Amino acid sequence: MVGRTLNSRYELEQLIGTGGMAEVYRARDNLLGRTVAIKILYPQFAKDPVFVERFRQEAQAAANLNQPNIVNVFDWGIEDNTYYLVMEYVEGRDLKDIILLGGPLLPERVVEISMAICLALDTAGAHGIVHRDIKPQNIIATNDGQIKVMDFGIARAAGGSAMTQTGTIMGTAQYISPEQAQGRAADPRSDLYSLGVVMYEMLTGKTPFDGDNPVSIAYKQVREDPLAPSLLNPDISPELESVVMKALAKNPENRYQTAMEMRSDLERCLEGAPVYATPVLSPDDVTRGQTQAYVGGERRPRGRRRAGWFWALAIVILLAGIATGAWAIIRSSSGVAVPNVVGQKRADAETLLARKGFKMNISKTVIDATKPKDTIISQNPEAASKLEKGGTVKVVVSKGPELVTVPSVIGMSQSEAEAALTKAGLVPGEAQQAFDAQAAKGKVVSQSPQAEKQVAKGATVTIVVSKGQETAIVPDVTKMSKDAAVTRLTEAGFQADAQTVASSTDIEGIVKSQNPAGGQTAPKGSRVTIDVTAKPERVAVPNVVGIVRATAESTLTGTGFVVTVVDQITSDTTKVGKVLVQNPTGGTMADKGSTVTITVGVVGP
Repeated sequence: MVGRTLNSRYELEQLIGTGGMAEVYRARDNLLGRTVAIKILYPQFAKDPVFVERFRQEAQAAANLNQPNIVNVFDWGIEDNTYYLVMEYVEGRDLKDIILLGGPLLPERVVEISMAICLALDTAGAHGIVHRDIKPQNIIATNDGQIKVMDFGIARAAGGSAMTQTGTIMGTAQYISPEQAQGRAADPRSDLYSLGVVMYEMLTGKTPFDGDNPVSIAYKQVREDPLAPSLLNPDISPELESVVMKALAKNPENRYQTAMEMRSDLERCLEGAPVYATPVLSPDDVTRGQTQAYVGGERRPRGRRRAGWFWALAIVILLAGIATGAWAIIRSSSGVAVPNVVGQKRADAETLLARKGFKMNISKTVIDATKPKDTIISQNPEAASKLEKGGTVKVVVSKGPELVTVPSVIGMSQSEAEAALTKAGLVPGEAQQAFDAQAAKGKVVSQSPQAEKQVAKGATVTIVVSKGQETAIVPDVTKMSKDAAVTRLTEAGFQADAQTVASSTDIEGIVKSQNPAGGQTAPKGSRVTIDVTAKPERVAVPNVVGIVRATAESTLTGTGFVVTVVDQITSDTTKVGKVLVQNPTGGTMADKGSTVTITVGVVGP
């Protein structure tokens, strides 16, 4: 394959990877002059018309995913039954290599990577795309530390109906969700389960489940509970462990419902704040939930022990319920209902709470791209709860989106500009093309928003790339009238410079010649000189007989004639150097620009 050019455009340079469905090549896009990655599907997939149609639909959908943490899909096509995807070429290492070579990652780095993956999954979900194959091999850490998720849409196109196709597990068994392992439909929450597996592996160096074959691993995904990751890595905080275990819930309803919900809990981990995920506790402390990890790898109680635990815990729950109900009754009889201030501006919320007799305390402010600055994100106690007058309502206030400065990309190539914008946390929009006489072809000539402007992180920046100076074919305007020639050149995008040439033989007012000549290519807006014929002016020929040669020539050329000199020997020394004869004779009317011949006397040998 190396050396082959696809679609007369993409030249395959080097094989850089292989997978279950395709080979990946580094290639050169000869049209745009950039390096790309091309995924070429194996021939057996090209023979399945159902797969081909899904591949086409998903490739087009994936091409619409424009987000800094997603490896962009630029193009797709087919040539000689070879189906291929053209993707962004990313220099870096996948997470699998990083974990294998360096072992578990620092928890803080795991949180940062996972937050970036959540942003990618959120964008995919908004476009109706389920990845279905989230795994460390599909997550790239670039050389500058950025995280990018690749292969969006491919797993879905190959998987079609959930995770199976003709009895074969699609996706990697260690990372598929329980519903995928059971052949049920996958949704965005399935990708969050797979992300939970990836987080588990980043934190411990191991996947939650492993086995001798994919079937045994898939069985464990459905039936067994994972060992608490903190037993393998004590540096994992309880909050982070709770996030991982919530993502690994067997029932999708018990997981995070959206990628941004999971990202919010991860952000709380980073800030040291409590998370919404249920803490992981031992069975001695609380009943096991849907995805309870047992400390020390304890197994579920069996037989009488299970029954004993059941009745003991049932009694505890019953007593707790009675106590909670009694407390609710007591509280309901006193206090004032707390108003709902979520979504309100800070000043308005404070005013409303004060009017109801409450104080407001800002517990923290957080960056939130979805909420305007100074907007209340959450409150405690919640709305409608009873609180004694004078009590304090704690609120979390949005700082608004994280702001970044738009870098100047004027004068850069398109790939350089897109890389600079992505590095700044911005999303390069679809590049527009425009002719520009001043900028070299392929260079950015304008951008919106402009450089140095403060915008929300993740905002889109549109660039205009120069197509170079526009050229056109110069029309042939010879033998046209002056006016017709000027009109024709103007319509073609050129400026006409007309100059007159005298001609006694040509029709007056006709273009005799032009420069550049017709048929040549020239920059639009450049000048084309046209020579327009005109009848010569009639003037009297000066009489120069008897005048010295130099004076005669000066007089004739000054009148507009061309002078030709003929020497004639004379024995009269007084006539040496003087005009003896001229033709036409002095006083004759002749065309200006015509030739006057003078005969000048010279000394003989």
